[in-house]
Amino acid sequence: MIRYKQLLTLNLIDKETKEPIGKILDVIYSDNFKKIDYLIVKNDNLIKNKIPIPYKHVDFLDNNQVLYLENMDALRDKSNEEVKGKINLLDKEIRLENGECIGYIKDIVINKEDGTIGGFIITEGLIEDILKGRNYIPLLKNTRIEKECIYIPYKFIV
Repeated sequence: MIRYKQLLTLNLIDKETKEPIGKILDVIYSDNFKKIDYLIVKNDNLIKNKIPIPYKHVDFLDNNQVLYLENMDALRDKSNEEVKGKINLLDKEIRLENGECIGYIKDIVINKEDGTIGGFIITEGLIEDILKGRNYIPLLKNTRIEKECIYIPYKFIV
């Protein structure tokens, strides 16, 4: 498992040359927002500096780097159009099915192997964070992730 904020600190390197391709800037989620489909990598190329890399084509190394497993020529055909319209889950509101707000997402726990989201680290506010710490909510099958907020089953909290 890896946290989203930790993922954004990693570099992507070429498997053949071991040279850095770029820094991981963000992610693109699947249509149901329960899995990462692409890593958005920022490189030094001035014309096309954001490249979407399919998550299935990367592997994690022990030294805080991500290894790109495919041929670098495949990157030349990628367009910036794929990175437009992405959704950010950080700071998204979490509500119960009845609409009651229970907190906001501060980090996302991701399965390194397949990019699925395991759950969310949430905040209920600064005072609650200081007194009690942050809570973890696993991503359940019946959790609904929508553009405006995330709905969890009421019986999860009870």
